[in-house]
Amino acid sequence: MDGTNWSRLGRRPYLFGATLGIGTLVAGRGYGGGDETTTDSAGQETDTPAEQAESKADTTVDQTGGEDETTADTDREEATGDVSLRITATNAPVTGGDILEITAEVENTSETVSRPAIDSLVDGERQSTITTTVAPGETKPLEIGSVRPAPVADTDTVTVRLESETAMAEHTADVLASDEVAAAQTPAREITVRPDTAVLFDLTADALGAYGGRTHWFVDGAYAGHAQGPWHTAYYSHQGAEYWRHTFDTAGTYEVTAAVDGDEGITRAAWTVHVTPTGTAAPTIDGKRPAADSLAAGRNGDLEFELDVTHLDGDLERVVWWLGHVDRLLGVSDVSGAADTAALTLEGGCHGCPIIAWVISTDGTIAEEQVWLLE
Repeated sequence: MDGTNWSRLGRRPYLFGATLGIGTLVAGRGYGGGDETTTDSAGQETDTPAEQAESKADTTVDQTGGEDETTADTDREEATGDVSLRITATNAPVTGGDILEITAEVENTSETVSRPAIDSLVDGERQSTITTTVAPGETKPLEIGSVRPAPVADTDTVTVRLESETAMAEHTADVLASDEVAAAQTPAREITVRPDTAVLFDLTADALGAYGGRTHWFVDGAYAGHAQGPWHTAYYSHQGAEYWRHTFDTAGTYEVTAAVDGDEGITRAAWTVHVTPTGTAAPTIDGKRPAADSLAAGRNGDLEFELDVTHLDGDLERVVWWLGHVDRLLGVSDVSGAADTAALTLEGGCHGCPIIAWVISTDGTIAEEQVWLLE
C-alpha cells in the first residue's frame, strides 16, 4: 500500500544514498558505472558515477549562491596515512526540511593505488560506505548522497562526517528555523495512542499548491518519507490534503514534523504523539455486507456495500474507500460515535481489484482492511 506503515528510523536526518553527479550531492538522481561501490546502512550495494569533475573551491555557498563568510559552520580534517578526505563546499546554511548539498573529495598522496572504504555518517549515524579506487597522486570527488535535515523551530546544526581507516573529514552546518505553515492539520497537535497503533496525519494548506506532493515527513527528526505516489495523488485530488501514515510500535513520546516545500520556501507542521498502554486504540471493522469475500465486478449493475465500524473511545470520524490496483479513491463516508455503519455504492469495478477500507477516528488512529475482492 502506498505510504503506509513506515517503520521508525533511528537517525536524525536522511541521506539519499549514492545519487549525485559531478561531485555534488543531488537528491533523487541516479547514475551508473565507474569503479566505485556504495553500500547503504542496510548493506545494499549501489553503483556510483563514472563521470568525475574538478572539485569545487574550498568555500561555503549561501542559499543565493554567493560566498558566505559569516556562517558559523565548522570543519575538521585528520589524516594519519596516505589517504586524505575533504568536505570542500556546502550550500549551508539551509532551512530545515530543505536539501543540504555537500561536495567532498578523496586524495591519494602515495605512489601506489589505494582503495579505501569510506563511511558517511550524519550526526553520528552511519548512512553508507563508499569503496573507491584512487590512483597515485589523484584527487577525485566522492559520491555520498544528500542530506535533508528535519525542520526545526529554532536554529540547529547537522554534522556530516566522512571517515576511513586512516582519515576523517567533518563538517557541521547550520540548519535554520522554519515558520509554521498556515494549515489545517489533523489529528490534534497532541494525541495519545496505544503501542502498535497506526496514525494518519493530514495537512491542508495553500502552500501545497494545485497538485500537492510537496511534503516531506520526519519522526523524531528522522526522515520518514515524501508524500508522493498514486495514492497520495488520489487522496490530494479528492480531499485537498497531504497525508502520512506511521505506526508507533513502542511506548514513548514522538515528534512528527512535516516540511512543506512551498513557493515561498519551507514551512513546517508538527504533532506530539504519546504512546502508552492506556492510550487510544485503533477503530475496528466488525461486520460487512455482502458477507462474501469475493464478488462479481458489477457487470449487471451497481454494487452496494456496508461496513459496521466501532471505536472503543467513541470517536469515529470517517471511512475512506479505495479500489486497489487502479489506485482510485472511491469515496469517503462520515461516521461518528462508538459504532456506526458506512455505505458505498460502486458503479462497475475491475476484475481482480480489491476494495480496501480505511477506518479513521478523530485522533487519527486508523485501521485498514481489504474487505472484498472483485472478480
